Amino acid sequence: MDKTYRNEYHRLIGNLHRTDGYIFNHFSQKLAPFDLSVQQYVVLRLLATAYPDSLSAGELKERMTDLNSDVTRLTDRLVAKNLIVREVDPQNRRRVNLRLTDESNQFIDKVAVEFSDFESIVSHLTDDEVTTLNTLLDKIRNR
Repeated sequence: MDKTYRNEYHRLIGNLHRTDGYIFNHFSQKLAPFDLSVQQYVVLRLLATAYPDSLSAGELKERMTDLNSDVTRLTDRLVAKNLIVREVDPQNRRRVNLRLTDESNQFIDKVAVEFSDFESIVSHLTDDEVTTLNTLLDKIRNR
């Protein structure tokens, strides 16, 4: 065994961390030409699922996979880029809704083309390996 790790469990954590970084960097490179971070793209994709309707900041945060995301900071940057708009909810003045514009919805469709083959990053795995890995990753998160 590699002396870097105390045991196979320690090695697993290192592998998961490196793999997450590998995938994150792959997506970052694809988004760079569009001047978007991975987190910004995730926000835009989530808002696209609601389009033409909106989501509140709370609903957006609930749907994000990065539990430590600063939704306010992310949405501030997207508002500054004219990709989303903030609107006060007429039924609840304390609630702020976030929505894509027609132009930004079209922009997201254009960016999504870059990810039409994003599964290619794991396409060398067999169907059985993918099923096993999915099962194990689910088990880690849902212990």
